[in-house]
Amino acid sequence: MKLEEFTKALSYLGLAYDKTYTQLETSMMYDFLKEYNYETFTTAIKNIIRTSTFAPKIADLIKECDNCRTSKKNEVAKFMLDEGYFNISRCNYPRLSDEHAYRNYNKTLMWIERGTVPDWLQEDINYYYLKMKNKALGNSQQALLED
Repeated sequence: MKLEEFTKALSYLGLAYDKTYTQLETSMMYDFLKEYNYETFTTAIKNIIRTSTFAPKIADLIKECDNCRTSKKNEVAKFMLDEGYFNISRCNYPRLSDEHAYRNYNKTLMWIERGTVPDWLQEDINYYYLKMKNKALGNSQQALLED
């Protein structure tokens, strides 16, 4: 995440808790949170605002960002299941049974939860994430056209 995006989101958080962050606080928080993308960070902030009456500590923000990241990957994994991704064999074998597909889906969820997603699967998750976003965008545009 870019510093400008982080600062904008942190200002939003500050407004919710009537707090102004100093340059040092902003810099320190950015060092710990810059690895997250803007969407994950803003979702985490909104979740914290909904559930906490006190301004979060850095550890609270990290924990919620991790939860949001895992949640989004789980959502993509479910989309992959619905699209038949887990029924496709990586070798020249016939299409996998639904039982095997669910086993592969559950293994994927386990890797996501542990934070040990193999590179080849992460590439596929990234691909299906874009596909999922495009499909959602297409559906929202279609709904606007129908109104």
